[in-house]
Amino acid sequence: MCLSSRRRPLGGARRALKIVEQAGLPAVVSSALESSVGIATGVSLAAALPNLPYACGLSTVSLMSADVTEDSLLARDGELQVRRVAPMESALRRVKAESEVRDAWVERIRRCYLVLQEALHTSL
Repeated sequence: MCLSSRRRPLGGARRALKIVEQAGLPAVVSSALESSVGIATGVSLAAALPNLPYACGLSTVSLMSADVTEDSLLARDGELQVRRVAPMESALRRVKAESEVRDAWVERIRRCYLVLQEALHTSL
């Protein structure tokens, strides 16, 4: 048996590492399509695991049309380097969503917040 670990749904890399340790199972770290910034976090988690018997699913940056950094975290010979990756202003401008897309996401988040707020008040 193997535990599949995705950082974000588990509360970040530190929380994911704790869950993997508590489970006592080997883990594999994977991602959805993420920028190099997100993949760097996954690589750090994978490197922190005491035992990593399986390949990780982190080499997805090359599937994207653009990245948020000029120095993308790409696999070389099947390996990803453990390093910090920071977004760059010029790259962020290239991938900036159009205002209609941004507005739709802001509205979606606002509606989700209202649902969660109502659920919190109902449960109290």
